[in-house]
Amino acid sequence: MAPKRQVRPSTPPPRKKAKKGGQQQTSIANFFTSPSKPKQVATNGHQRNNTIISIDDSDDDLPTTVKIQEDDEKLARKLAAEWDEEDGKKVDKGKAKASPTIEYDEEEDEVVPVDAPYSEATGVNGSCSSTHRLPPIRNGKSEVKTEESTESKPIASIFAPRQSKPLLRTPSPPDSEHDIKPILDSPSKSATITSISAEPVDPIDFDTDAFLFKPSEVDISKWPKDRLPYSILVGVYVQVSSTRSRLLIVRVLTNFLHLLLKVSPIDLPPSLYLLSNHLLPNYIPCELGVGSQILNKAVMSVSGLQPRDLKKLWDKWGDPGDVAFEAKNNLRTLVKPSPLLVGDVYTRLLGLSRVKGSQSGRIKGDVVRKLMVQARGEEVRFLVRSMVGNLRIGAVRLTLLTALARATALLHMPAELIDSVRPLPPPPQKLEKGQKRVARPKVEPDPAREEVEERCVEATKIVRKVYVRHPNYGDLVVGLDHGGLIGLEDRVGVNVGIPLSPMLGSITRSLNEVFTRLGTLPFTAEAKLDGQRVQIHARVDGPQGEDDGGGRWVQGDDGKVWVRLFSRHLEDMTEKYPDVCQLILTLLTRPLPSQPNAFPSEASKPSSSIKDLLKTPQINSFIMDAEIVAVDKDTGAYRTFQDLSNRAKKDVRVEDIKVVVGVFAFDLMLLNDQPLLGSPFSHRRHLLRTLFEPFSNPSDPTLARFAHVASLDSTSLQDVPAEMQAFFESVVEQKCEGLMVKLLESGEGLTGEDDEDDTSNVGDTPSKKGKGKGGKRKPLPATYEPDQRSQGWLKVKKDYLEGLGDSLDLVPIGAWWGQGRKAGWWSPILLACHNPESGALEAVCKCISGFSDQFYKDLLKRFPPEGLPEKCNKTTPLGFYDTGGLRPDFWFLPCEVWEIRGADITLSPVYPAASSQLGSERGLSIRFPRFMKIREDKTWEQATTSEQFADMYRKQIKDAPTKDQSSSNHNGNGKINEVIRRDSDDEDIRDLEDQDEGDEAEEED
Repeated sequence: MAPKRQVRPSTPPPRKKAKKGGQQQTSIANFFTSPSKPKQVATNGHQRNNTIISIDDSDDDLPTTVKIQEDDEKLARKLAAEWDEEDGKKVDKGKAKASPTIEYDEEEDEVVPVDAPYSEATGVNGSCSSTHRLPPIRNGKSEVKTEESTESKPIASIFAPRQSKPLLRTPSPPDSEHDIKPILDSPSKSATITSISAEPVDPIDFDTDAFLFKPSEVDISKWPKDRLPYSILVGVYVQVSSTRSRLLIVRVLTNFLHLLLKVSPIDLPPSLYLLSNHLLPNYIPCELGVGSQILNKAVMSVSGLQPRDLKKLWDKWGDPGDVAFEAKNNLRTLVKPSPLLVGDVYTRLLGLSRVKGSQSGRIKGDVVRKLMVQARGEEVRFLVRSMVGNLRIGAVRLTLLTALARATALLHMPAELIDSVRPLPPPPQKLEKGQKRVARPKVEPDPAREEVEERCVEATKIVRKVYVRHPNYGDLVVGLDHGGLIGLEDRVGVNVGIPLSPMLGSITRSLNEVFTRLGTLPFTAEAKLDGQRVQIHARVDGPQGEDDGGGRWVQGDDGKVWVRLFSRHLEDMTEKYPDVCQLILTLLTRPLPSQPNAFPSEASKPSSSIKDLLKTPQINSFIMDAEIVAVDKDTGAYRTFQDLSNRAKKDVRVEDIKVVVGVFAFDLMLLNDQPLLGSPFSHRRHLLRTLFEPFSNPSDPTLARFAHVASLDSTSLQDVPAEMQAFFESVVEQKCEGLMVKLLESGEGLTGEDDEDDTSNVGDTPSKKGKGKGGKRKPLPATYEPDQRSQGWLKVKKDYLEGLGDSLDLVPIGAWWGQGRKAGWWSPILLACHNPESGALEAVCKCISGFSDQFYKDLLKRFPPEGLPEKCNKTTPLGFYDTGGLRPDFWFLPCEVWEIRGADITLSPVYPAASSQLGSERGLSIRFPRFMKIREDKTWEQATTSEQFADMYRKQIKDAPTKDQSSSNHNGNGKINEVIRRDSDDEDIRDLEDQDEGDEAEEED
């Protein structure tokens, strides 16, 4: 008999009833297990035959899994009849006898926190709670009552800004437990979208010609209230993750987004965020806080597995989504749960990030458990992956933007043009052994297809350009909805408070290469400081658009200003630098020069609007690019990046600051709400240096100071190569990383090997364009190009030059699968040094720099993932390795030695190399490791030893000034701040990855 449950007679609990039979799913991957077919589940070595598990959604301490016997069915029917009689309802007992066992909850009026269906009234960020009441049973069927269907609101009504502000600003999660109370207490009264009797919706095969895809022909009759079922999105996940073809991925995503734009535009923003593996824009913090403990409890609660059985699944699969899928794969519940909707899933997941306080663990566990109960088949796998933030589908940001642009272009394409596109010929079939190759018929040109493709390519350029200036999917969708692609740049422009993706520089190996590529074009060389890049947003009237909770107001005697600081990865770090925020107030309240200097004669003629900015009487807003560097409070000399990392990240007070910083500005992207991205660097720099003069407070040397980056212009030199070399050596002596060479005016020059056209054809028509080979003459821009590795900015770092820095001979011992453009290759690669005393190979760093495409292909042949487990093994290390807990996707046999160079050696809380030689719990690692060549003359036993590595570090410390020695070794609590490792790895990836989708590899590491 099942455990007895207490029932309140006055308020009978709701009931659930399973519908007879089960509709067999016929999806693209056949991944939905039919709930009507019981399967045998092995537990503790025994087979459980015909075992049915009922999931109890109550929040009390009763067991969550019980075996239902025949006597329980009679009891359940009896209780159901009594409850209906108390409510004045009658049940047709003749038909009720044939119904399956009823599952019920103990409490009728239970309000489940953060667990509401997606509501049209609340939109994406609406109420996250709902009171769950199950329908009565009539005539053997579950009767569902829903409110009258209302017309779907247009997308603009859901995401339109309030108070006539320019665009939507997604609100940030609340900061306290009290902030979530309205979400928990306010039930959604809008239409009940899902129901118990609803059947799951089959996924759609989106792998079809995007130019011939007809959204109007897709059957959406089974979609609850025309809202997107989660199973459709999961079908997209499955199709995208099952291929490495970028063309196929773009085609599937294009058709999917085209369908949403046509039939359910309200589900477009949630789908974009779920596909992007984020719930909010990157610059808004959003941590779900779903750890392994919450997941394990939810999986055991839903599946009935014991901890030892769950551990076996973890040991076998390792991925949280795979573990949850396998745990629930063979489970059948008495009552088919209501199908999930994309909006519903998005709202609940977003609600998890808003739950804080002492009871947050229990609340999050309840939400995760209920979502897992409702999820079916592959939904479980990808739902859990979304919770842990590792979707693993290979659809990176640029690919997603490309698909969105193409879908929008196809939506607004003239019907007569689309109808005239001819189908592509079928691909050639694979030849069997002995079969002769047949010549492919000549493909006749299709002018209509070519014109559609051209329009899609132009749309891609526009959408990508807008997004890197305004990285917010919600605002982007609103802009597209208000007029499509025409005028999108004006509707979704540069806003104070929303970060721009920073402009990047191309890598050069020597100053001679700089002179060769730029020729006689005017340029300036700026010191590349060893600090943290910052994007400063300031506005007297507050942020443009709606406030999303970021930034801070700074108030003084002369006024107040709203300030927000972003890192190079668009992370909000305003709270880390309150002294910098106070400095910005001083900059804006100082009087401006009454007679500003005119633009240099070498510069091009500025426009009238730029001239007016130079004569502005007051600065009301600006966006500035700068570098924050730790400086000596007495002399102002530069200090190391490790010193800067010793500053706390949260709850920083000005009076507690011990590491003084300087803000060294080098670019200006917006002034008085007027974007300057299209102006040449000579104009932007003149405005910056004229209107923002250097400042320091001699009365209080501990406060932040403001200055311009030291530079040297080619137009003022007699012997350019010699004087530039001297300037390079001087900045290196001052602890700078090298030089940033920037064009002052646009012109024509030679491109480098890292130049690549990322707007190449990605549609259904094969492209004949190839990647840039370098050395071609083309226009070089002096404008500010967000998120571009511009050929107008050239980077000359000391660790890139031959003859500078010591090299190490390290052994590759493992690797991870690459992301984005490097999907299908090994990247990054785990390198180790040799410890002769213990015989172990100790992990030093991950390396993703210095490799060519051909090297990646050859490496995959030398270490194939299948076929040679003795050389490349997924589960077992192929040597005595000490990795400090790091576990790559595959382990390599130690059979090669690579020469590696880097900027310097740092203490690491992650890598264990040479820790025993230092007598410390921390090991050593390399900043910015870069592959140089394979050492064919060495075996792994002859690699750099741990003692040699430790000696190199001691020599580096000895050569450094005594003042910096203590600060670079230790911080206040005896631990190295993890930001050293993270920022180093991230900057290395941004500097050395190919720009096309390299940002996804950055997040991976």
